[in-house]
Amino acid sequence: MRLSYRPTFAHFTDNYLATHFSSGVQTLRRLAGGPILIVAGSLLIIAARTWMASLWLRLLSIGLGVLLIVIGAFVFAMPLINIFLVWLRRDQLFGDEQSVTTIELLAGHLKITERGETVKLPLAQIQSVQHRAASTWILTRSDTLIYVPRQNLLSGDHDQFIAALEEKIAPPETQE
Repeated sequence: MRLSYRPTFAHFTDNYLATHFSSGVQTLRRLAGGPILIVAGSLLIIAARTWMASLWLRLLSIGLGVLLIVIGAFVFAMPLINIFLVWLRRDQLFGDEQSVTTIELLAGHLKITERGETVKLPLAQIQSVQHRAASTWILTRSDTLIYVPRQNLLSGDHDQFIAALEEKIAPPETQE
């Protein structure tokens, strides 16, 4: 069974933001890290101007507060910066014939071909299959996400492919 599709910049953006903020890895730091650093830097500047009598200590604290604000703004804007960098190369990454992704379900593994590179993923490495409204994610034990869109496929049927995959990775139990 085989599927092929052409990834788009919109698919990339949706998947990147969804996995960046809700992947379960450093989620709190990714969601609140930037704003917390900005608030901490602002409070440090206010405290330095209010409570510190020494000019050198006050300047050092204000400099540290400004540094915290800049780092917090950078942490907060990092996903947008990454998306912008991909957007700059969108024609190269998503526009040509080589950008077609093919996923083939074979006996004991998935064969994934993208941009001329082929990877064979053993089915035992698949940790879960997550159904979303517009796509399905195949998550592996090595924390890799394989994106399978529901619509705009070049070949294959999404529902049949995912049903066959789920049957192979978790065969139904036999009754005794």
